[in-house]
Amino acid sequence: MSVINENISIKIREVRFISWDIASVSVAARPYHALAFRLCGSASFSHENLNLSTNVGDVFYMPANCSYKATYQKKNEILVIHFESDLISKMENYQLNDSHIISILFHRLYDIWNKKEDGYYYSALSVMCEILENISVQQSSSLRSETMKAFEDAVEYMEKNYTSNECSVKEMVAKAHMSNTYFRKLFLNKFSMTPTKYLVSKRLIHAEKLLSTGKYSIKEVAEMSGFCDVKYFSRVVKKEYGVPPSKLYCHITKN
Repeated sequence: MSVINENISIKIREVRFISWDIASVSVAARPYHALAFRLCGSASFSHENLNLSTNVGDVFYMPANCSYKATYQKKNEILVIHFESDLISKMENYQLNDSHIISILFHRLYDIWNKKEDGYYYSALSVMCEILENISVQQSSSLRSETMKAFEDAVEYMEKNYTSNECSVKEMVAKAHMSNTYFRKLFLNKFSMTPTKYLVSKRLIHAEKLLSTGKYSIKEVAEMSGFCDVKYFSRVVKKEYGVPPSKLYCHITKN
């Protein structure tokens, strides 16, 4: 379970500004969680087999009851929230697209907590919820961007390699690192047809151009257009145009 979870309960213990010089330290397990915004410097943390790095503008979460080793490569400054929660998780680092808004919220929370004016605790809790909301929104946006980039890279691969019979929808799905169902959904939304039909249509257009030259046999055209064999090519052409490959160019010219 992540700290960015709507079902956890939170009780703030303190909000602090902390700074370190260059150091390597071992930290004993503490009975509270920590959520820190790094103002300057960078650090590396290790716990059992998990190793994470964090830099300026990142938000780092350290769970309660977790002993760890930390290395600070240069002077570090953070604003940190120590809190109690029923959360059970592992340490995480959040790299943000817009760290400026998170910085403003952490500074606002720090001021509210240390001024301790009437109702400060509820104001502080409200701001912490804003911090978690912003992290959640930015993480979701980043994930969508990464997903679309992977999808677009897979489509680009197809556009460059569709004449190879090794290029397939299965291979595109693998390159996009997503489920077959989700890939087909994205493809249908973008191209208004299934990836299989799109791939076949690209190959047929290429086959038309090759046939129009009169230089190649049907078998050669099939192979050069990415079809696995000439029989399959013939079936696809007959289904799409109603004529065999030998009459395809005449059929296209006539129509």
